[in-house]
Amino acid sequence: MNRFDTVLHTTPTVTPLPDFAPRSRTDGENEWAHIQAITYEGVPYGGQKTKIFAYIGFPQNATEQPVPAMVLVHGGDGHAFAEWVKLWNDRGYAAIAMDNTGFFPSEEGKGFAGYELDAKTWWHHGLWGDLAQEGYTGIPTNDEMTSCEKPLSEQWMYHAVASTILAHNILLADKRVDKDRIGITGISWGGVITSLAIGYDTRYAFAIPVYGSGYLEQSHGWMKNCFYHELTQKNWSAAHRFDRVKIPVFWVCFTDDTPFSVNSNSRSYDDTKEAGALLLMRQNMGHSHYYGWAPPEIIRFADSMVKGDPAFTRCVTEPVGRQFSFAIQPAPDATAVTARAAYITAPLSYSIKEEGAGLTIDQTWEFLPCEVCGDTVQGTLPDKAVCYYVELSTETPRGTLLTTTRFVQEI
Repeated sequence: MNRFDTVLHTTPTVTPLPDFAPRSRTDGENEWAHIQAITYEGVPYGGQKTKIFAYIGFPQNATEQPVPAMVLVHGGDGHAFAEWVKLWNDRGYAAIAMDNTGFFPSEEGKGFAGYELDAKTWWHHGLWGDLAQEGYTGIPTNDEMTSCEKPLSEQWMYHAVASTILAHNILLADKRVDKDRIGITGISWGGVITSLAIGYDTRYAFAIPVYGSGYLEQSHGWMKNCFYHELTQKNWSAAHRFDRVKIPVFWVCFTDDTPFSVNSNSRSYDDTKEAGALLLMRQNMGHSHYYGWAPPEIIRFADSMVKGDPAFTRCVTEPVGRQFSFAIQPAPDATAVTARAAYITAPLSYSIKEEGAGLTIDQTWEFLPCEVCGDTVQGTLPDKAVCYYVELSTETPRGTLLTTTRFVQEI
């Protein structure tokens, strides 16, 4: 059963908000002119209709022929980002970034909210001023899954996934968009939403969840606390619907992340690999919206999916054991492929190191060069190694690109 069947077949009413469209802060040509601010109707909440705020933009050539497109799903403490839309527009993609927590630009934020990452005061939760309308309300804000005992229609995650599907429907209904070349990416909580959405909305060409994934009840980071409840796992475990995911998914994560941990991303990769999944566990990545949309591998993956650009170096098989040998398929434009094993000397664990601080990884990664012979990678780990993965570094004419194997927890 798909609880979002009605949503999947609904093209929401869209209302332009020209006063809220992003604009340059200096005189001269407005570099944001191709991006609109809109509201669209979400699913009902508390017996009322809902409004959702979004930015939507198109590259200049979108009027000549249909272009690929992206649905952009923000994470915690984030909102709709016009600058994220612009980033994809500049790459030749249409894009829509919706707010999934019921926020709208404030009076001070008119024209500016959405392309300044630190300007939280430019946002207001709930409908206000001319945005207010009888019979309408905003959707609930992120409650970190504490509403799991309420009816589904009153849970934040239900509205977050629904608003994402409806944003996709808006792109599908636009003649400037190639309906067969729409992808989705989400950061942190947006990665969680993305992981869920692709199990219900199977019309995407590809997906790129960043940080967030399935199997969050098994995370060592603090995100496990949001998914410990039996009802949360029953209703909102993305892994329960990974068997319905038939598109390539690029799981991108940070090895030392605080909310998430690599074991959850790796299991998500395992479950979706048959459909063409890739995994990137990146060292020294950091955790933020900016860091989450910055990796060059993200645009490379998207372009390889919908623009015919070269694909990545892939793992044909996966490493097993302390002395391993596994097969790879080098990228078509690879000039060189090198590899190193990243390992830890104790089982993966997190703990609170300082009073008032959050959970952080207990281990320090160590590295060992591996031998790459054509399409085979070989290596032998020291006796002290307990868990590991192998990082593949591919040199191409466009720069260095990384992918990784699964995370091996039992040697």
